[in-house]
Amino acid sequence: MSVAGTLFALLIVASVVAMLARRLKIPYTVTLVMAGLLLGALEARVPWLNLDSVRLTPELLFDLFLPALLFEAAFHLSWPKFRQNLNAILLLAVPGVILAIGLGGLLAFYLEPLAAASIPLMVAFLFVSMCAATDPVSVIALFKELGVPKRLAVLMEGESLLNDGVAVVAFIVLGATLGLTEHQETVTPFWVARFLLWEIIVGIGVGAAVGLAVSYVTTLVSDHLVEIMLTTIAAFGSYLCADAIHASPVLAVVAAGMATGNVGARYGLTPTNKIAVESFWEYAVFAANSMVFLLLGKEIDLPRMFSHWDGILIAWFALTASRAVVIFGVDRILARTGERLPKRWATILVWGGLRGSLSMVLALSLPTTFEHRDLLVDLTFGVVLVSILVQGLSMASVLRWAGAIDGGERHVDYMRLRGQLRATRQALHSLDDALAQGEIHQATHDRLRASLSGREASLEQELENLAQVEGAGREAELQHTAERLLEVERKAVQEAEKSGVIDEGVARALLEEITERQLRLESTGIVGAPPLSDGQPSEPRRDEEE
Repeated sequence: MSVAGTLFALLIVASVVAMLARRLKIPYTVTLVMAGLLLGALEARVPWLNLDSVRLTPELLFDLFLPALLFEAAFHLSWPKFRQNLNAILLLAVPGVILAIGLGGLLAFYLEPLAAASIPLMVAFLFVSMCAATDPVSVIALFKELGVPKRLAVLMEGESLLNDGVAVVAFIVLGATLGLTEHQETVTPFWVARFLLWEIIVGIGVGAAVGLAVSYVTTLVSDHLVEIMLTTIAAFGSYLCADAIHASPVLAVVAAGMATGNVGARYGLTPTNKIAVESFWEYAVFAANSMVFLLLGKEIDLPRMFSHWDGILIAWFALTASRAVVIFGVDRILARTGERLPKRWATILVWGGLRGSLSMVLALSLPTTFEHRDLLVDLTFGVVLVSILVQGLSMASVLRWAGAIDGGERHVDYMRLRGQLRATRQALHSLDDALAQGEIHQATHDRLRASLSGREASLEQELENLAQVEGAGREAELQHTAERLLEVERKAVQEAEKSGVIDEGVARALLEEITERQLRLESTGIVGAPPLSDGQPSEPRRDEEE
């Protein structure tokens, strides 16, 4: 089959899989991987179904798919919320990943011989570094569907974005130590420290510079097509620039996405154009994820992989156990700060650390001459499948057990009605303004207003009839409004400082107090509670009831 025919067939499969996933209410990535495995099995039995004209190579993933996936996630990550949880995210993504590689590597080294799959210690560390990057795409989608607190989603997504870069850097360092790269210098502690500083600091700097430059240009244009193109330049330009100077392209794309999403989208995009840009990237990520998981499913040699089933389960246990040690350790550290995690959130973060496409392609990028390549590829592919199937399918149950779901489908219905009601009322205000300005006749105004007023009354009645109004729906509305009011307070303090009404010390104290209330609101959902004592939030109200 030609390249065009293969791509066309994959698009049809992806569309069918998406519809099935929604109807069956299971994570999209789970159905994609299963569909990829099915395609791979069918190819051997159906002669005309030859999809080998498109193969997932490391170059294709790193240069085409990965920048799009990372940029879209970073574009939607709120910098204020990211900054408020910065300590937690950095602890999880930097020392947490390094510690997880160390613990997981030791566990794999000592436990894999039980499955007759023993590997040297440094190779065990290399394997864990490939699987250290988490890919919670399906988990984040589930969060949005079930109305999970925003702070939990920020922690999960922020950690994932940063640990991708840290894991890739660790993989490169360990690969150089094992002689698997073209690097010619002797690997010494000094070289490692210099390499890490250059990869991380320069990578973030390049990405931020590209993102801010694109953000400035977006203020000069108002064409949504040009703005879509500019964000595409930010995504791939930051990756290529960082890669050209041997800095971390992964961290560069993350920095560019956050800069563009928090600066360019705020100051350079009109509301209409922002919708167009977000719609483009939403489709780009949907298409990229579909291709990645379908093509990865085709790459798996099922008989060979299943022959290592016991080693795969041991590896999955080693990775999950090391992640649990790290996250519960970070949880204990944060308990002494203002970023304390609500009860049971640590369990959600452990179980939500799914392994994904990046881990599988890092495995495929190993040199074919590497002695342990086939074993590491099988272990990595198996761990990814287990994490997606076991953790992905049970994530909703874990969220319910942890008390992190604010209403499920009824919550979504409630938010949809609130959005429709808001849009209708804005249309009414616009219609009244048009009459006041003399832009329309009274008869036109009265006829359209009668229609909109009827819609407004209908939506209000639906909200009243929805039982969720008295439950999590109203709680969500209350919390969202309280968050907006806190942001208003923050901006008022900042403006007062700029105008000289209050000095810097007073402004800092007031901003710290507002941040304290904001963290308490996000972690407990208690609106109007008094300021925290000792800088530590109390346990969530749902846990007090338990």
